[in-house]
Amino acid sequence: MQILVCGGAGYIGSHAVRELHRAGYEVLVLDNLVKGHREAIGDTPLAEVDINDKVALEQVFFKSIKSMQ
Repeated sequence: MQILVCGGAGYIGSHAVRELHRAGYEVLVLDNLVKGHREAIGDTPLAEVDINDKVALEQVFFKSIKSMQ
């Protein structure tokens, strides 16, 4: 199962990402990196987009759905 973590490169989100990995989930982080840090999530896939950017979000969801098929 793939889980999308919004704000996953921030302090709280990065801890959630680590725990989800430990639990065996496939994680995708969505973060604009304004306050988050790429280094906080290691090699976890990152979609660097703003949550208010509808077009970018649609692209992330489309790519995620396509990769699951």
